[in-house]
Amino acid sequence: MDVQSSNTWKTMDRKSIRQLAVAVFFLFATIGPLTLMMESSIIQSSWVRLAVMTLLSGLFSASIILYMTKPFRLLLSILAYVVIILTIAFTDPKILRPDVQSITVKPETPFSLSSDQLSDIQTKRTSFGLVAILCLTTGYTLFVRSIGKEYKRRTEIETEVKIAQSIHESLLPKTAVKTDWCEIAGISLPATEIGGDFYDIITLSETKILVVIADASGHGTGAGVLSAMTKSAIIQELQHTQSPAELLNNVNRTIYSVTEKNKFITCALALLDKTSLSATIVTAGHPQILVRSGNALEEYRTHHLALGIQANTLFSTQTISLHRGDMLYLITDGILEASNPKQEQFGMERLYSWIIESRHPSAEQHSTALIGVIRQFTVTKELKDDATIVVASIA
Repeated sequence: MDVQSSNTWKTMDRKSIRQLAVAVFFLFATIGPLTLMMESSIIQSSWVRLAVMTLLSGLFSASIILYMTKPFRLLLSILAYVVIILTIAFTDPKILRPDVQSITVKPETPFSLSSDQLSDIQTKRTSFGLVAILCLTTGYTLFVRSIGKEYKRRTEIETEVKIAQSIHESLLPKTAVKTDWCEIAGISLPATEIGGDFYDIITLSETKILVVIADASGHGTGAGVLSAMTKSAIIQELQHTQSPAELLNNVNRTIYSVTEKNKFITCALALLDKTSLSATIVTAGHPQILVRSGNALEEYRTHHLALGIQANTLFSTQTISLHRGDMLYLITDGILEASNPKQEQFGMERLYSWIIESRHPSAEQHSTALIGVIRQFTVTKELKDDATIVVASIA
């Protein structure tokens, strides 16, 4: 089974798998009567033998469908089938013996059939054929119906996923922001079809730019919806305040009031100011903001809970003095937790080394290069968590 088929199998719900198993049961139950019809003498078969062989063929095939993702149970069903077949072959149970006196057909040996034997042959050949046709017809009908329902379900899911993907993509800036005093660029790499990370670069005025990065708990549609809600709340609150602390105070209350209590989103803000050449930062349960100045690298974080955990969390800010040539790095934990085949995480130490050694001329090249390093590190190109980075370069 290829990767795509395996993934398809894993995403089928139990009801769909059971319906498919019933269809496969009838399709492969056909093997029972067909096998008996191909024996040297159909008289050697019995109605009980027909029932047993039909049920065994169908049940064994259905068990493969039911236990495809459960190797231990699948192995047990195969062993049980082999044991039953061998037992029948070597013990010849009385209940499975012919209904009438059997005959042995040998080449060039004349034989005659009694009226009972002739009647039995005619009855069994017709009946076994009808059973085979009935099983095949029933199985094919159920199979087409099951696959049709699954195709419809998948089409609906794929449509919803595409809509969710487009919504998530709309949360991300289309291009980098370049001014005469700074350049800001980012990349978000989702681990699944729908990412839970987002970032934004919001120009508030000619001298102020707000950088936002966030990471919703979980994956998939739920995380994507929470990210969309958070960005919407931030945009709405910016109409009333540009203070990062007050902004998160209000957004947190909104997120807390409209989400489930086990859902939250981490967040980091950096308000860049050209006039004072500074960055006012605040983090809510989010990894630290890194600032490279020359060959020195400092980390900054305000210790607050993530958004949506407590209704009345009060956020405070920290102001950082910047210099021309400084670089700010905002990341999500998917960068740090990216794992290689040895299950070693990329980690903060590797990130520190890369930032200190990298000498890319622009923020956009910095963010692109780091994502490339993460892809190389993971080897398989698969991430366990969304990975997002935003780089701000002070000109």
